[in-house]
Amino acid sequence: MRERRPARGLRGWLDDRYGIEPLVEFLRHKEVPLGHHSMAWYFLGGATLFFFVVQIASGVLLLMYYQPGEATSYESLRYIITKVPFGWLVRAIHCWSAHLMIGCLVAHMFSTMMLKAYRPPRELTWVTGYVLFALTLCFGFSGYLLPWNELAFFATAVGTDAVKSVPVVGDWMLQVLRGGTDVTIDTLYRFFAFHVVVLPLAVFGVIAIHLLFVQRQGMAPPLGTAAAPRGMRFFPNFFLRDLLLWLGCLLALVVLAAFLPYGPSIPGMEWDLGRKADPLAPAYPGIKPEWYFLWVYQLLKEFPPHILGLEGPQVCLLVVFVLLALWAAIPWLDRAARRDEPSPAFTDLGVAALLFIGFLTLKAWDVGTSVELPDEVRAPLAARNAAAIVVGVFAVVTVGRALAARRWFVWSGAATLHAVLHGMAGLSYLAAGTVALAAAGTLLLLGRVAGRSARPAGTGS
Repeated sequence: MRERRPARGLRGWLDDRYGIEPLVEFLRHKEVPLGHHSMAWYFLGGATLFFFVVQIASGVLLLMYYQPGEATSYESLRYIITKVPFGWLVRAIHCWSAHLMIGCLVAHMFSTMMLKAYRPPRELTWVTGYVLFALTLCFGFSGYLLPWNELAFFATAVGTDAVKSVPVVGDWMLQVLRGGTDVTIDTLYRFFAFHVVVLPLAVFGVIAIHLLFVQRQGMAPPLGTAAAPRGMRFFPNFFLRDLLLWLGCLLALVVLAAFLPYGPSIPGMEWDLGRKADPLAPAYPGIKPEWYFLWVYQLLKEFPPHILGLEGPQVCLLVVFVLLALWAAIPWLDRAARRDEPSPAFTDLGVAALLFIGFLTLKAWDVGTSVELPDEVRAPLAARNAAAIVVGVFAVVTVGRALAARRWFVWSGAATLHAVLHGMAGLSYLAAGTVALAAAGTLLLLGRVAGRSARPAGTGS
């Protein structure tokens, strides 16, 4: 076997001093697995990372002029938008990249779930990605107050107020977030510190761990092909495709920022500066959080003030905590995927989660209604429109999955039944959810009684 000649030039100089040849060999042999699914899912992680880099770069530019303070936050941001050359564009890019980053991250998380990429030995890769998702949401929430305008002030007051419903430590957590009992300039200073120091350091650390896991273990191959999956060379084949996607993301980002510098003017996606915050003014009408928090916002509204002797918001937060904990534990709950076998029940669980979150988000958006309508008319109409959309999506997805011989629809059917009973039949949200869960439990029990201990024929992931 012919010995490899030592590298010359800059590469040889670097290798002599830092031993980069193992890294070069790693990149030369690294492959991206191919399979029956689209390779598009593998690009979502890189797109998320791209938008995060844009966030850091645009944030640094904004920091050159932004001054946190009761008399300077709003004024400095208005100066950036109106006086600094292309300041409005940098701010628009910062805002749009934040929303696109979270959108890509949500899509990346659900694609990982659907493709069962969390199966061994990648459980901790899923957990670190989950932590990154939580930190990214904190990024969005902490940055929302920094303009110190009316919408940000009152939205932050509403968002932080939900924290006090946490049992035992709720009041303490509220004071930690706000720096007191109310939203004041001290709250702005805390949010600024979190947004520009604490969260970036935490995110950089978790990203480093996440990427280390991905590089050490590689990207997850399709189910059933772990032994010898076909692959595409990462460098230069996959890397050049990834780079082309980043250029497309940059083009889309600049177009959106140039033509919609203040967002598309829909609830949860608008960042017009508006008027300066006045803590003594009445609450801003129609306050709603960012779109990625809308489902929790709407879920809190669906719970009555008291349930079985407990406060409704506390029960709601407990439900949210349980759901999020179950989602984090999926790699250990999905035993079929751990055996490298299809797990249609967990695929259907992912579809159900999308329908569940989608219904609440659409209802919070008051989809298909008008702001002129009174609340008692607008809320039922929005629920009916949201339920109709959920039914349509369920029908399309179910037909597609049935054609692919995937016949587990218990969880997605329950989520759709929940939306129909609440939005179209007029049942309360909790009553409709109880009926839907009872129906799902009955179907599962009947399946066990009928002896379906083995995987049904024709199912898939």
